[in-house]
Amino acid sequence: MLKHEKNSNFLQATISEVYRIAVAFLPAQHPRSTRSNLSKRASTIKQAIQLIEKNSNYTFFYNAADLKNTTNKNLNCEGTIEEVLKEVFKGSGITYMIKGNEIILKVNKEEATQQQPKKKRTVTGTVVDAENGDPVIGATVVVKGQKDGVITDLDGNFTIAISGSKAQLEFSYIGYRKKTVDVGDLGVINVKMESDNQLLSEVVVVGAGTQKKVSVTGSITSVKGLELKAPSSSLTTSFAGKLAGVISMTSTGEPGAASEFYIRGVSTFGGRATPLILLDDVEISTADLNNIPAETIESFSILKDASATAIYGARGANGVMLITTKTGKENEKTRINVTVENSFNKPMNFPDFVNGATWMEMYNEAQLTRNPGATPKYSQLDIDNTRNQVNPYIYPDVQWKDVIFKNMNMNQRANVNISGGGSKASYYMSLQANHDTGLLDTKKVYSYNNNINNWGYNFQNNISYKITSTTKIDLHMNAQIRNKKGPNYSTSDLFAQMLYCNPINFPVTFPAQPGDTHIRFGNAIWTGSSVRTNPYAYMLSSFKEYNENTLNTSLKINQKLDFVTKGLSVQAMVNWKNWASSSYNRAIEPYYYGIKGGSYNPSNPTDYEIERLGTSGTDYLKTSDISKASDQTFYLDARVNYDRQFNLHHVTGMLMYMQREYRSSVLPERNQGFSGRFTYDYGQRYLVELNFGYNGTERQAKKERFEFFPAVSLGWVISNEKFFEPMTKYIDNLKIRGSYGLVGSDETGLSAGAQHFLYIDQVSLNNIGFTTGVDMNYTLYGPLVTNYAVVNGGWERVKKLDIGIDLELFRQLTITADYFNEKRYNILLHREAWPESLGYYTAKPWSNKGKVDNWGIELSVNWRKEFTKDLYVDFRGNFTYTENKYVNLDEPVYPYVWKTSTGKPLSRTTGYIAQGLFSSQEEIDNSPTQNLGSTVKPGDIKYRDVNGDGKIDGSDQVMISPYGTTPRIQYGLGMNVTYKKFDFGVFFNGSAKRTIMISGISPFGQSDYNVMQFIADDYWSESNPNPNAKYPRLGLTSSQTANNTVASTYWMRNGNFIRFKTLELGYKFKYGRVYLNGDNIAVFSPFKLWDPELSWNAYPLQRTFNIGVQLNF
Repeated sequence: MLKHEKNSNFLQATISEVYRIAVAFLPAQHPRSTRSNLSKRASTIKQAIQLIEKNSNYTFFYNAADLKNTTNKNLNCEGTIEEVLKEVFKGSGITYMIKGNEIILKVNKEEATQQQPKKKRTVTGTVVDAENGDPVIGATVVVKGQKDGVITDLDGNFTIAISGSKAQLEFSYIGYRKKTVDVGDLGVINVKMESDNQLLSEVVVVGAGTQKKVSVTGSITSVKGLELKAPSSSLTTSFAGKLAGVISMTSTGEPGAASEFYIRGVSTFGGRATPLILLDDVEISTADLNNIPAETIESFSILKDASATAIYGARGANGVMLITTKTGKENEKTRINVTVENSFNKPMNFPDFVNGATWMEMYNEAQLTRNPGATPKYSQLDIDNTRNQVNPYIYPDVQWKDVIFKNMNMNQRANVNISGGGSKASYYMSLQANHDTGLLDTKKVYSYNNNINNWGYNFQNNISYKITSTTKIDLHMNAQIRNKKGPNYSTSDLFAQMLYCNPINFPVTFPAQPGDTHIRFGNAIWTGSSVRTNPYAYMLSSFKEYNENTLNTSLKINQKLDFVTKGLSVQAMVNWKNWASSSYNRAIEPYYYGIKGGSYNPSNPTDYEIERLGTSGTDYLKTSDISKASDQTFYLDARVNYDRQFNLHHVTGMLMYMQREYRSSVLPERNQGFSGRFTYDYGQRYLVELNFGYNGTERQAKKERFEFFPAVSLGWVISNEKFFEPMTKYIDNLKIRGSYGLVGSDETGLSAGAQHFLYIDQVSLNNIGFTTGVDMNYTLYGPLVTNYAVVNGGWERVKKLDIGIDLELFRQLTITADYFNEKRYNILLHREAWPESLGYYTAKPWSNKGKVDNWGIELSVNWRKEFTKDLYVDFRGNFTYTENKYVNLDEPVYPYVWKTSTGKPLSRTTGYIAQGLFSSQEEIDNSPTQNLGSTVKPGDIKYRDVNGDGKIDGSDQVMISPYGTTPRIQYGLGMNVTYKKFDFGVFFNGSAKRTIMISGISPFGQSDYNVMQFIADDYWSESNPNPNAKYPRLGLTSSQTANNTVASTYWMRNGNFIRFKTLELGYKFKYGRVYLNGDNIAVFSPFKLWDPELSWNAYPLQRTFNIGVQLNF
């Protein structure tokens, strides 16, 4: 113990390292500024203290016990006393105070405790290349925060000593990304290192495997799952404009509804046109895909050309979507991510309808303009009382939109996922919960609330375990649970009631009377004892609860066979998928009331009586039995994989056997086949890939079930050529590629009514016969052929050509462009040209005669720029153009060429060519006769006599637009900006070359339909005979207006639009991120009446504003 030691406790814990130095020669009057010339060095705190005291006038005061656990350090003794002491006590937990010639030391107990030496242990492991598994020789392994380390040996092995459980190891080597691994309590750590060249290291998921992006020769679009994230429980609503080559269309805004999508457009008729969808190598439905949360998806790959889809053979004609879910990573500490969102949804672009007084005035005008001598149905007094709202029960004026729908609703979403792993096992678990409510303004007047109220849960569990260094088992499980509550009718039917019910026929309800046990819904007699439909009563009168669950479980084993030959491995997978649903419904008949005839006193507007209409109404609910449905799918595949590098030669191969059985009824549906892939690249310059599929199903006869589907693709990476080196500072990657092959579809003819077993006649017994006998009382029955077997049948086939280019400039700009041409043939169709006179009436022969051509281009652009370490900008754009035409539809011989479909697009618009409105009776008399169901008057639509026969009839219908509701062009534009902890993103999508028809919304008619506001704003009338009016002459019945309601160019509108899809602003903090975003913010289109993507009576899209928080632990 030193002679100046104090017994006080102001020195606590360990004194880590003290530099005793050149203070000895400091002059007394300037003790802190004079530099020392002491050349001695000290290795311990005690030695440093002794050295300073020996060579200076300074004396230290401290507790000697605190010096016992100090560690050794090589101390440099040069500098002033302040500089020396500061360096000596750096990181030691020691503070000091100089008073004259006395130096008093104080130790921070907690910090000093952390400085105590910890017991060391040994960690071993192996470092290998992530791509080929070769050992990385000479890789540096250090404990993070320390300088000393070890390097891997010839086998990639290492051994290093560490202390504590919070240590981290850093692995580095030239050409590889630095990797940091948490040690924890692990004794063995095996590490896979990835190339630091993003282009070389990026991996793309392909059919039944993965490939480096630089080596891919097929046409594949790949995005991360989070790029599809939106404030919605429907994943597919995010596809439009974000996936090059995918045409996506939304037909409803109803919660949970899936969008319709096609890869490279529609190139078939009569059979399946949507792509094959695989989740972790297992086929799923569009509904299953729609329910998968974006947070769970690691990558989303779109396989488009023959090279990419040939291994799926008879199932790859329409393209393939591959969804790969996230997995845990080896030697990664446990990570917990929590996301919670709440969104506010407001309906947008509802069609508007007229008020009651306007409706009555237009009704009178429609009555008189066709029958001038008629007495107007509604007096001016009735109209004025309705306009002035004298009595809402006698003179109702109901805006049904305001009665049925709410202005806003809220939805919630939450996701919790956990991931991590060690040297043996890794795991990823995710739970997603979605709560969606509807826009129906329902009241709980019965024992149920039938507004849309959906709960959905998605559970993903992926576990991987290494049994040995060469054997690995993966267990993937996806469970989906859905509970849907709402009305027992289609929401589009309810929305249609806004047109079918006018504002003045009856009030919504009548006032309740004392003792009432039910609502007195308003109504009126239509004909006889039949009443009309009250939309509000219709909305409340039924309830349905629907439950479904899906369990999808896969077990996969992968065995490396390097002991046979390097790069050889085998893999086997089995999958079980079970789906089940149950539902029941309730209904009640509403009580309807109306004004009792003669009870209203106009001089006293409140004096009236109401009466029950007929026998309407019940006091009890009808409840159905529970309806159940289920199906099961079993899938099995086994693969042999080979991946080997021979100097500059890289060879891979894959052979796979698969079988699948789907059962929803007595007889199963089966698929079976072999497929394979061979790839070769030389120096990542010259690329060759061969793919094939040999498969089929039991739909065909035995010798016709299986077919062979080959494909070949070539690629040339020009940027890797030696002659290209001078350009590499500008062009980082330039690859041209092309593919050609044959793929098929075994689901041909299904939507056209073809039977499942195509080789078997379908016969109905006891449904047709004849009666005979003296008294005509003897009936004999016989067989009726409802579907003939397909003779010499085959699968639908398509020859696909694709030519593409991949380009990267300045390590910032990535461009991918493709031209594709598809010739589909062997499409199964009915021989419609066969005449009924030959006996082909109820059934006509089937034949594989249909042909369709489909072609187009795709472009994808991505620009990434890091301006500073705090500012990062990302711009992305996608463009898809598709076009198709019928080549062979087996049409009958038409007298006019324009009546045929051959040579025309699959999605087109057919109708009459309108030439404006008739301006006078003289013009009508001098024009071709229009035999379209009504007497033509001035203000009615005039049509072109295409065939010149002097009359307008069905022969004059032509293709009035080569476009239909399916767009030929779809595109997306987005940008993300990150500045420090803030991020900002926007995205627009659009569709072009599409046509909308607005016919079918005529007012009045037999049921006194409502009138849309755009009609009231601009229609032809005798007082305002505008030849360019948006609506022709009014009328009450179809016998007066049939001429105007047929499809024609008069009703055709430009359906192009661009949608301001998303806007997001986020802020990152230590434990996560908070963000605000909007969805469906605005739509810009020349069509203004309602949302251009939807029909007028579809459940509307909603403008959504969402607040969310992501927490990371």
